[in-house]
Amino acid sequence: MSAAIRLRRRARQADRPVAVGVGAGDLLLCGVLLLVAVGVLGFEPTTREEEADAWGLAGRIYGYWLAGGLVVFSVLGMVRSLLTHLVMMLVAPVALFLILVLPA
Repeated sequence: MSAAIRLRRRARQADRPVAVGVGAGDLLLCGVLLLVAVGVLGFEPTTREEEADAWGLAGRIYGYWLAGGLVVFSVLGMVRSLLTHLVMMLVAPVALFLILVLPA
């Protein structure tokens, strides 16, 4: 049996515990990216250009993380982790934004 097949088999066996970690990590990342985008972490944007740059940076990191996770988990055959990653990356930003906007 080749090393690639063994790696894929071991990854699929570890799918359930990995999915929990993926969900927690994605939620944490989305929270940090929101704080970066609004200027709480990193530099505080003072002009519209700096604010746009902060949102752009957060958007690029978000997009690369989403795409990278989808590719890695699909190649490894980790279906639970793939679905957890997809759901958390799509739902978490909306939920965090609503938590910040609704009380105001």
